[in-house]
Amino acid sequence: MPPFLRNLLAPFRGGWLNRIDRDPWQTDMNPLLSMELTSDHWCAEAIREVLPGGREMPVRRFGVIHFTAGATARSSIGFWRTPEAKGAGAHVVIDRDGTIYQCRPFDRTAGHAGVSKWHDGRKSYEGLNSCAIGIELANAGNSYPALKRFSELPPLLARHKHGGPLREWEAFPEAQYHACEALCRALVARYHLDNVIGHDDIAPQRKSDPGPAFPMGRLRLACGFPEAIS
Repeated sequence: MPPFLRNLLAPFRGGWLNRIDRDPWQTDMNPLLSMELTSDHWCAEAIREVLPGGREMPVRRFGVIHFTAGATARSSIGFWRTPEAKGAGAHVVIDRDGTIYQCRPFDRTAGHAGVSKWHDGRKSYEGLNSCAIGIELANAGNSYPALKRFSELPPLLARHKHGGPLREWEAFPEAQYHACEALCRALVARYHLDNVIGHDDIAPQRKSDPGPAFPMGRLRLACGFPEAIS
């Protein structure tokens, strides 16, 4: 990698960007937005933290963005390994520094969506675990103790799009967002996903993630979808 590009990427070091080992000019894509998916449905840039289980998922329709409402990516994975998690988990969890951990291949289901439904204007879907890839972001959401302990950024004071009081929400670091965008772009390209949406879109009565601090419109535009979710 050219020295000037290393300097440009310096703010994002420590996560997946530190592991780029191919020529960043090999495609016409921004190197920040390039990621490889393997033939056996793993992200080549991810650290594997395998959670056995799930069912075959031959067709993938959606990418669903979540926040963990907790501490670090590894702490969430540790919880998913316990009986208390009751099978909850996700395909991927991305830490604040952009490090990607993959827990399950993208051709198997993961327990991230729960009771959920979505209508795309043509067809209705229920129980999106069966057809959606779950991407968790290490983020406290509006959990004040975790936000103060783990975030290095000023919180966003906002109401959720579904209503409620003004609350402080943990901001998402750019390194984490870039890793999420790169992965989502790769997933959309590989699996021809119909949409990238939030957990609060498929379970609006009970979920608030990824919340108002996450730039969902920016992510959707980057993935080739309209900015607004309809």
